[in-house]
Amino acid sequence: MTKIIHAADLHIEDGEEKGYCYAVLDEVIALALSEKAAALVLAGDLFNSFGDFEALRSEICLKFRPLAEAGCRVIYIPGNHEARGATADLSAYNLDPISFATAKPFSFIEAGGAEFICIPHAESYDGYRDWKIPPNKPGTPRIVVAHALNSAIFTGPDEETDSRAGIIDDDLFAHLGADYAALGHVHAGRQQELGGAVACYPGSARVWRAHPREAGPRRACVVELGAAVDVRTVELQSAGSFKEYRLPLDLAGAVNPAAADKISGSVAALDLVKVVLTGVVEDENAAKVSAEALRSRLKDKARLVIVDTETIVAAALSENSLTKAFLAEIDKLEPEDAQGADYNRWLLARQYGLEELASHLAEGK
Repeated sequence: MTKIIHAADLHIEDGEEKGYCYAVLDEVIALALSEKAAALVLAGDLFNSFGDFEALRSEICLKFRPLAEAGCRVIYIPGNHEARGATADLSAYNLDPISFATAKPFSFIEAGGAEFICIPHAESYDGYRDWKIPPNKPGTPRIVVAHALNSAIFTGPDEETDSRAGIIDDDLFAHLGADYAALGHVHAGRQQELGGAVACYPGSARVWRAHPREAGPRRACVVELGAAVDVRTVELQSAGSFKEYRLPLDLAGAVNPAAADKISGSVAALDLVKVVLTGVVEDENAAKVSAEALRSRLKDKARLVIVDTETIVAAALSENSLTKAFLAEIDKLEPEDAQGADYNRWLLARQYGLEELASHLAEGK
């Protein structure tokens, strides 16, 4: 039985986020130690850019020394972010005690009773059938480590248009004889059997950006490989999560106090929180004041707070009797869950109704 820890997409960066990034990395290392793992596999984008790699690599290497002393191998492949702004080839760097697998198209590493085929980020993996891969050893699990997309396990768009990840075909896992595919690049967790292998994206280990794929707990995977492959996800307590809310403003550009109270009570100290204030208002300046007031209220409750406004200005709505009746009725239908799909549909219905009323008022002038 071989046990590994699989994490990806920490996007460690210098500056204000450094302490937070390090806390998440320390938790991943502590998990590997507590699980007595044979290896910690980091499937790309450990750093957010080449500049961060240059600035922090010596500190990061020191953090991994306790794992090396405990006999846990650290295997790390570069993703698409490590090369951003690169002024040197990554293969020129020694990250001892990390096994920094930069060789293309792959590196072959034996560690902890398992075989690792390490595939750094590339724009294409089309030549995999010509790779000179050693045959599988009977009874030895084989792990493919890659930072890439796979159209079967992830069907969404790759938003990183400046440095897109290549797409790995399902057949690659079968051709390489993989038992487990330790994948990185997709920030939402995914798991599926592909080409006879259990393929897994653990998701981003920390909240990197204000995006729905960062929502929910951030995780690492504990993988046990024996007669079968068993994958257990562990929530990283130091990572927090991304939480997004959309709140309607009233016609005067004010936030409902009860809605603001609900958000304030739901956020945690390590979260990245984004609030979008929406609706039809008569004074956009008042909406901006409300946004700043809400941001000030939340900034001491969460790690990062973003408050944006998406408003439409329409005059003379507040005194209109039809507007008052419409708001009285639709506000009775407001769903409880401010992050659910029903709430978003309700917001749209409310806004469309007000826009329609505003257009009729404009036509009547």
